Amino acid sequence: MKKAIPGIILSLLLLFQFQLHAQNEKTTTMQQTIIQLHRTIMEAVKNKNGAPLHESLKNDFIFTSATAELWNKDKFINGFALNPSLQFPEFAPQDQQVIINDNTAVLTALVHIKIIRGTVAAPDELWERTTETYVKEQGAWKLLALQATFLPRKQ
Repeated sequence: MKKAIPGIILSLLLLFQFQLHAQNEKTTTMQQTIIQLHRTIMEAVKNKNGAPLHESLKNDFIFTSATAELWNKDKFINGFALNPSLQFPEFAPQDQQVIINDNTAVLTALVHIKIIRGTVAAPDELWERTTETYVKEQGAWKLLALQATFLPRKQ
């Protein structure tokens, strides 16, 4: 029996290490899922594609703009993303970081935006830090809340 104890301990340690590795892989996959959904939403805004927005945003979605306005799902989609007087030659996220806790995920990112308002020829260029809260319901992740904060212009 004494000879079997080191083998049992080694087996338990290997099992624990395997489970820990499997959990880390799962978290990485879930983080990548959130990042991909974030990119899908950003691309939908840039390309004025309403279908992914309607599908990816929860019905009770709330957006806090960089100018502190609160918008619901309809105003975000129709008043901003699909607004024909706004064009986005660039709407590029980077430096995404995701924290997941059970059925809630928080993503932060930097977003480089070039926006053309109306008939103005030259686009405004700005950077925003976004914080997005995703929730998982019935196996699907949806965006519940988005907040944007302007970053100071670089001199």
